[in-house]
Amino acid sequence: MLRDILAMHDIKAHVFNEHMTSIVGDVPPDVALPQLWLDDDADLTRAETVLKEHAAMSQRTGSLFCRHCNEENPASFEICWKCATTL
Repeated sequence: MLRDILAMHDIKAHVFNEHMTSIVGDVPPDVALPQLWLDDDADLTRAETVLKEHAAMSQRTGSLFCRHCNEENPASFEICWKCATTL
């Protein structure tokens, strides 16, 4: 999901160890857990900002109404669940 959030901001990244969680316990967790790697180190500051903003948005409470279809959505949503318009 974090890779997709970065992609929405034109930041390319790859997930390493995406399918390695089944071996946690056999190897140290830091070796087996998924890791998000940026394609370009120059994107680091911008990627950190984007991910911090996303984390803050996910903590919002209340409701938002879609400008397109007027459907009520949780404030933590970024896209309307009904019509897929950006909130």
